[in-house]
Amino acid sequence: MPDIRLATFNCENLMMRCDFARSGLANARRKLTDVDDALVAEQVDAVFDVLSEDDRTLTAQALVATKAEVCALQEVENLVTLTAFDNRYVGRWAGKPFGERVLHEGNDSRGIDVGLLSSLTVAFQRSHARATFGRLGIHPPKGASINDYVFRRDCLEVDVEKDGRLLTLFVCHFKSMHGGRKRTVAMREAEAQAVRRIVSQRFDDPARAEWVILGDFNDYWEVDGRPARPHGLGALVGDGFAIDLASRAIADPYDRWTHHYSGDDTYGALDHIFLSPKLAALNPAATVEIVRAGSPYRAARYDGARFPGVGWITPKASDHCPMVATLKFEGRPAAP
Repeated sequence: MPDIRLATFNCENLMMRCDFARSGLANARRKLTDVDDALVAEQVDAVFDVLSEDDRTLTAQALVATKAEVCALQEVENLVTLTAFDNRYVGRWAGKPFGERVLHEGNDSRGIDVGLLSSLTVAFQRSHARATFGRLGIHPPKGASINDYVFRRDCLEVDVEKDGRLLTLFVCHFKSMHGGRKRTVAMREAEAQAVRRIVSQRFDDPARAEWVILGDFNDYWEVDGRPARPHGLGALVGDGFAIDLASRAIADPYDRWTHHYSGDDTYGALDHIFLSPKLAALNPAATVEIVRAGSPYRAARYDGARFPGVGWITPKASDHCPMVATLKFEGRPAAP
């Protein structure tokens, strides 16, 4: 039975820092960044410095510290940016880049997307960014129509291959709490229902299939062991459709946090790795590691060692901490 080391990490605004006006091309930014093809992204990265040299070292260190084979990422601007980050930063700290990169343009008005870095073969990829409430049969929340897109960013569906076996991942980044947690919870509820519908469309019997839903869900149902309701994740965890790995693997609720909000000093678990019931049963003793060495010093609950260069507020790896787990899976046979 193969195993996979799988991480999720919100990189916090992994954005371009390039003056495309110097290229001499009309509409250069659109032409050179509206890219879905990995080979084209590699060619653009070979010509342009698309990330500042002092901006993403800590982010790469935090990601490399997970020792993940596959990492789901959030808040990445485009495939060119992801390629540059992998080649120039991850490659520097890990000795080589992941190599496989997946990103499709999503719906976020700031242009931040979900993506994937993998040292394993990506056998299948599909974006659900254009899925509407009507198409998925999801009742739209107040202010939305059946013709609106469900996901604020995307739900990226990917099959990765190891030892000839396939495992399916669904990479998510739900609506933020900007505007208030209670005022925005209905949108996250709808996104959770939509992810569940997509998983159920992919697998006839989701409970007996092997899949992982992971990413930044911008919500939690408890803070330091105290219930935090209402929350928007009920469609995923309320009836056992999926199992939250960190809640099961980390006994101390004070140690489950992946994000520190300095406004009210909340340490919350916004990032999750949800397993199918079958995959959870195959991994009863799986552990979760949360890499906090890149978090700023004002996240004072963490008193461990930090990467050189981390500051009180900035520099930092991100406002989120990457989380990682090693999972056994039986998988489905890959096509010959």
